[in-house]
Amino acid sequence: MPEPVSIVGVQFLNARPLLAGLEAGIAAPFPYAFSTSEPSACADALALGRAHAGLVPVAALPYLPEVRALPELGVAAREEARSVLLISKVPFGEVRTLAAHTASRSSVALARLLLAECWGVHPRLVPARPPLDAMLKGADAAVIIGDPALAVHGRTAHLELDLAQTWVEWTGLPFVFAAWGVRAGAPAGLAPLLCGSLAYAREHWERLLPIWAEAHGTMEEETREYLEKTLTHSLGPRERAGLEEFLRRAAGAGLLPHCGQVWFDGGACTAAVGQAGGSTGRAEHG
Repeated sequence: MPEPVSIVGVQFLNARPLLAGLEAGIAAPFPYAFSTSEPSACADALALGRAHAGLVPVAALPYLPEVRALPELGVAAREEARSVLLISKVPFGEVRTLAAHTASRSSVALARLLLAECWGVHPRLVPARPPLDAMLKGADAAVIIGDPALAVHGRTAHLELDLAQTWVEWTGLPFVFAAWGVRAGAPAGLAPLLCGSLAYAREHWERLLPIWAEAHGTMEEETREYLEKTLTHSLGPRERAGLEEFLRRAAGAGLLPHCGQVWFDGGACTAAVGQAGGSTGRAEHG
């Protein structure tokens, strides 16, 4: 038996639709093993060759020369995101220290870019982890993402900035936080498998929503609003333009290296996955 293809996803609620089919073990033309981790750890697994595909922060792409982003799938916001926040104890123009959620890369780079371009400040980064109160003990402001951000959204006594909404107002483009990164040499059929995973979520949406809500400690209607209206998991031309514009602006500001080719061209979301035949996957949650 060949070694299974390794796929790693993100353990936050915002990624669950992309992972649904993989978690269910939908069929593929090769054996695969699926696991979950934090966004930065997904990027590290790809960089070290421990994964063939991973849901990675887009800010990691310039550091992954052997990886290309699948152009049709990701985690994006066309307005607010609600789960990617900059929270500050002081006016944004006075931020001198920034607690950076260690799970994030794209959100921290976006916060630094906005603080520099919109408020003219370049705070010192302080690595930190939630809860928010702990992050703010040693910093003027904090970037907090994912489920911990959802838990405090609109509930703090501090200044709160939705980073995606601020980007959209600044550029007129959606913001893409994460995309499926695929390593060079990945097997044929991997891209359709990842597309099929989202297709599985859509087919079983009403059954999966309450499961996701319970798993992440959110109300079902809040979960529905978040996954159906706040976020999009299908990337179109405007989302791709937004991702490319972010990488361009971040590189121009010296926050990220310049990125070469971004997009994976080895397949599209048109091939049927999960039909009879093929191998099923193994899900390992971590």
